[in-house]
Amino acid sequence: MKIHRATFVAILLSSAVALGAEAVKPDRARLDQIQKSLSGDVPRVLCLDENFATGAQPTGDAYVKAAASGFRAVLNLRTANEGIDLARERARVESAKMRFFNIPVNSAAPRREQAQEFLRLTREPSNHPMLITCSSANRVGAFMMILRVVDQGWSEEKALEEAKRIGLRSPTLQQFAQDYIAAHAAPQR
Repeated sequence: MKIHRATFVAILLSSAVALGAEAVKPDRARLDQIQKSLSGDVPRVLCLDENFATGAQPTGDAYVKAAASGFRAVLNLRTANEGIDLARERARVESAKMRFFNIPVNSAAPRREQAQEFLRLTREPSNHPMLITCSSANRVGAFMMILRVVDQGWSEEKALEEAKRIGLRSPTLQQFAQDYIAAHAAPQR
């Protein structure tokens, strides 16, 4: 039986698409399982993809659970004057054998350099998967919006929708993200 080349290519493509869809389901199931595991210790936790999970201030065994789930780094966007002991946070994260990063973002006055540092840290594959947190996930939402548009080519609309799911609710932070994106994002094709 002879198969025409076009038919063969169509069969291969449909098989690849079907296999790709099947591969996504187990990954999402694994991410959902990790999210469920962390949910008691990380308010507003969202496992966005294989590289990033976001949430509010972790408590309890969050860092131990994150490390057990394969996380390599924690990026905290809180400032020391928020009543958090950042040295203690670092020690807890590092005792769980993960890297700890802190970018102290003031919600009322985020800075361009902080967005650049965020992008530098999130671009580094050795930091993935990474848990990104702040007190309520408000700042996390804004900075993830920047990452999604500037680095990953998302539309601003799609990134804003995700940012709000993460926890973005501050008009100041939203405007900061939009201004940064306007100055740094590649034009949409």
